Amino acid sequence: MVVSTGSNSMRTEVIRCVAACDALVAVSEDCADACLRINGNGDVTRCFLADLDCIEVCSSTSRLLSWHMRRDGPTTVALLETCREAARASTLACEYLAGLHPGWQTCTMACRRVDDACERLLAVLR
Repeated sequence: MVVSTGSNSMRTEVIRCVAACDALVAVSEDCADACLRINGNGDVTRCFLADLDCIEVCSSTSRLLSWHMRRDGPTTVALLETCREAARASTLACEYLAGLHPGWQTCTMACRRVDDACERLLAVLR
């Protein structure tokens, strides 16, 4: 990972955010696979698509943060905000599906970690 700043606080938050995004990608892939195994309606599709969105956004965020970090990076800020939104949408979809299917294992904890990690990094950037 390349981080072009001397700030230990920023470096710590970048590492935390990349780790959270990478973990969520793995968990969301499992969650999306589980969605495919359920015979359901639009609720299953909603959860599946939210998982796929989260996978793509978190993968992009992780790659961008691994390449570089600048205080003036509007793309970085925009992607971190998008990552938070994708994680929140996935959380809502998975929690709703969990309410319909007792015992459903969701990726909501990993989504919350991404939301928190992105928020913390945004706070350092701003």
